[in-house]
Amino acid sequence: MISKAKSITHQHLLSVLNTESEGYSEKRLLRILDVGCGDGQFINYLMKNFGVLNPAIDFEVYGFDVNDHGVQSEGYFANTIELLSEYFPGISWENRLHVFSAKELWPYPDDFFDVIISNQVVEHVRDHNLFFSEINRTLCRGGYSIHLFPLKHYFYEGHLHLPLVHRILNHDYMVSYIKHLSRLGLGKFKSHNKSSSVSLDEYAERHADYMSFFTNYLSYLEVLKLGKEYTLRTSFRYTQEFYIGKLGSMLGLKPKYEYQRNRSSLVDWLSIHVLKYVSSITLILHKSEIYTNK
Repeated sequence: MISKAKSITHQHLLSVLNTESEGYSEKRLLRILDVGCGDGQFINYLMKNFGVLNPAIDFEVYGFDVNDHGVQSEGYFANTIELLSEYFPGISWENRLHVFSAKELWPYPDDFFDVIISNQVVEHVRDHNLFFSEINRTLCRGGYSIHLFPLKHYFYEGHLHLPLVHRILNHDYMVSYIKHLSRLGLGKFKSHNKSSSVSLDEYAERHADYMSFFTNYLSYLEVLKLGKEYTLRTSFRYTQEFYIGKLGSMLGLKPKYEYQRNRSSLVDWLSIHVLKYVSSITLILHKSEIYTNK
C-alpha cells in the first residue's frame, strides 16, 4: 500500500518517476539521485513507495546537499543520516549521502545514475551551467531527470509570499518593497514577528538578502537553452498533472501514480505557458541524443 505523502510535490515526483520508469529493464539496478535532499523526507517517501509500485525493479537511492547555502541549521545533515538509518537500517547511508560545496563537481562517476530528481531546488542553484553539466555527466545514456520548481515568470513568490519580489534587483528597492507590502499585511512578516519579535526593518533587510543571494530564478527560455547547451532533451510534460493533483488533494480524491505517456504536445505547450505564472513547473531532461548522419 502506498503511504500518504506529506507534500503534494513528493506525490507528484513519485508519479512522474513511476510513469517514466515504465518498461524499464528489470535485469539491472536502477540508481536514483535526490539533489538537495535536505532532511531526507523525500528519500524516505521514495524508499517506502517506489518499490510498492515497481516490486520487480531493484533500485538504490542516493542524495546530496550543499553546505554553503546559508539556510540550513548546523548539523542538519547528520540528522538526515540518522533519520534514514532509523527507517532503513540495512543501508549504509553514510556512503549514499554526501554534503559538499555548491561550487564543487558532484562526487559520482560518469554515467552513474539512471534518474536524477530535485524538488524545489533549481531556483536556489547558484551556477546553473554547473548544475546542467553535472546532470549530463552523471546520467547514464538513456537516463532522465525530473525537476519540480518555479520559473522566474511566476507572480506570487513562494518564499516570502509577496508578488513579484523576486523580479527586483536593486537592494534598496527590494527592502522598501518588502516593508510596504508587509505593512499592508501581505507576506510572512506577521508570523515571523510573532515567533521571534523581529523588527520590520531587520526582517526586510534579512529577506532582501535571501532573495538576492539565495534564490536564482530561470526563465522558460533560459531552461531550454541550458538543456540544448548540455545535450539534454528538454520538455515540461507533466506540469498540468501537478496542478490537477493539487486540486484532487484539496477535493479529497485518490491520487494517481501513473500519468498519460501518449500526450498532446499542444496541450502541454499551452499548459506551461499558462502555469509558469502560477507556481512550479515540471522539467524533464532526457540524455538520449541519437542523431547520426549515416
